Amino acid sequence: MNEVVEYDLFVKIRPEDIHVLCYIAEAEDNLMNIRHVTDEGLLKIIVPADLLDEVKSFLKSIKYRIDLEVVEIRANPGHT
Repeated sequence: MNEVVEYDLFVKIRPEDIHVLCYIAEAEDNLMNIRHVTDEGLLKIIVPADLLDEVKSFLKSIKYRIDLEVVEIRANPGHT
């Protein structure tokens, strides 16, 4: 079985808060890669496997500023 290298996090977030999340995330060098909003309206974020716990903690810590919820985490299949 292949080792998981990256995870996709799908985040429920208001569209107007996405730019705020991007600014906050820029301060955390190489923590996550904010990709796009899916057809289901969820923000897709790609995270290195070894930083998954750190990213989950980071997102939890900024909930005081941004209303967001991680609704799904799954292994990244190797494409965006």
